[in-house]
Amino acid sequence: MSDTETISEVVKPTLRRGQWFNSSSLGLLVFGFGVAAGFLIAFSGLGVLEDAAGILLLVFLTVLMFISALGLVLFLFRKPLMRRLFGLAQTELEGFAEPLAEVARGAVDRNPQRATDAARDLVHMALARYAWISTRRWIIGSLTALIAAMAALAGTALLFRQNELLQDQSELFAEQNVRIDQQIELDRYTVQLAEAARNAQLVVEITAIATELGQAVDRAMIRQGVPETGTGLRSVESVVPVLDPLQDLDLGLIMRIAAASRATRPYRFLRGGIATEDQSAILKDALARRKEDLPQTWAALSAGFGWDGEVANSLDLVDRPASPERGQLLTALLQSGVRDTEVLSFYGLDLSYAYAHGLLLPDVSAQAARLAYADLSYSQMLETDFGGASLTGARLRNTFLKDVSFASVPGSEIRPPYSKDLAFYNTNMAGVDFHDAHLLRPDFSNIDGLAVQFDGATLVEPQFQDARISAGTFRGTVLLAPEFVGTDLRSVDFDGAIIDGADALDRIAAEAAEGSFKRARFEQSPITLEDALQVTSLYTVMGYEELQTRVADRGLFRIKRVQPFEN
Repeated sequence: MSDTETISEVVKPTLRRGQWFNSSSLGLLVFGFGVAAGFLIAFSGLGVLEDAAGILLLVFLTVLMFISALGLVLFLFRKPLMRRLFGLAQTELEGFAEPLAEVARGAVDRNPQRATDAARDLVHMALARYAWISTRRWIIGSLTALIAAMAALAGTALLFRQNELLQDQSELFAEQNVRIDQQIELDRYTVQLAEAARNAQLVVEITAIATELGQAVDRAMIRQGVPETGTGLRSVESVVPVLDPLQDLDLGLIMRIAAASRATRPYRFLRGGIATEDQSAILKDALARRKEDLPQTWAALSAGFGWDGEVANSLDLVDRPASPERGQLLTALLQSGVRDTEVLSFYGLDLSYAYAHGLLLPDVSAQAARLAYADLSYSQMLETDFGGASLTGARLRNTFLKDVSFASVPGSEIRPPYSKDLAFYNTNMAGVDFHDAHLLRPDFSNIDGLAVQFDGATLVEPQFQDARISAGTFRGTVLLAPEFVGTDLRSVDFDGAIIDGADALDRIAAEAAEGSFKRARFEQSPITLEDALQVTSLYTVMGYEELQTRVADRGLFRIKRVQPFEN
């Protein structure tokens, strides 16, 4: 191998190691900084960058100034440093010519010492030049990397900040939507309360009507021989006579009553606190303060009355539109002794949506009455006739009904002034709610009662002859001696109902309209009288002895649905 080749082999690895060191150091610097910044942001979040922004900026600027100062010092003192390290001050490419020539002459003259010395000078010169070029590149690369890293970190911080602002914006949008929903709710309250204010103006007219009804009562009492007011001769027994609208009310008053009922409109009004007619709610409210002290008593009463949730004392709108003004009008009519409403209904009396809890309807004839969606819950109805009435969606929850007829009326039996030419005046009871009511000998013959609800109610000797009550529910209902002759029982749910007689389901299947009751859908199992008396609507009205007398030896059974309806 020649001396020139030897020198080449010595110089090239040295140069390659320098290049590798230069590029690797710069790459490691940038990579290390990126990894550190990534971990910092990933595990600490943008908040750390925000909190330490000043420190980070100071560190960046310090490193930047340090490297810049180092580069400046190396540039100014490069010749003394190179002379001290390599024995050379100049590393220009032109200076490589003389050592190369010396190497060549030494090789030609076969003077190894001369060639070796020249080669050594050449290597020193090459290393000196490479050291300066590498140092310069490192300084420039470091400065570039730091500036790029600062820019990248600033961009990352801005991106995180943008995401944070977007998140804040999303939260603000969500809060805005909540506010809008609240505003819509308040607007709904405003609209309903505005309607309430409009209807409240009609209370004056209803009060005037009540005054005229009172005067009609005075006139009727005088005709019956009762002393006039102020004489001190009236007795409690003389109050109040039954008014005959046709005889005791002039047509003008009848028309005013009908017009007032139509002028009022249903709306959702504020219902606050506990209904004074709801004895279960009153008991719950009274016992609520001892709930923690008497947990067993509270649990027993909760199971018996079906209590759930907290006591309802907050103000809120009723769950559906109703008309308390029509309820007041109905109350005024009943308290003034009007027991027959057919004349008033014929001239347009509309009690739909009437809201009147806790009424007493003794021996009232309300044939063909308009009571759709009326709420007469907690009322007592005795020997009242609703034949041919429109009761669609009415609520009769927690009511007590004795000998009340809802049966459709043949035209020949309709009360005047309605025409007897019609074959039938059907009673429309679709969706009527008898939840927790107690009905003694009710008559539902031939009614249209789609999806009527008797859940939790007690029906003693009910008549459903030829009634159409498909999709109705008797969940948890007590049925004592019911009759379903010709009744349409398609999709009627008896799940949880209590009925007397071991053959109850067979009897219903035999009596019901052909093909409307699927016996295989239900099964029954015996229960005790005590089990039956757990039903609120039963034990609040009927005692153990009376129940035992009615049931006799037939026994009580609970029905369970074992098949779905859609099969």
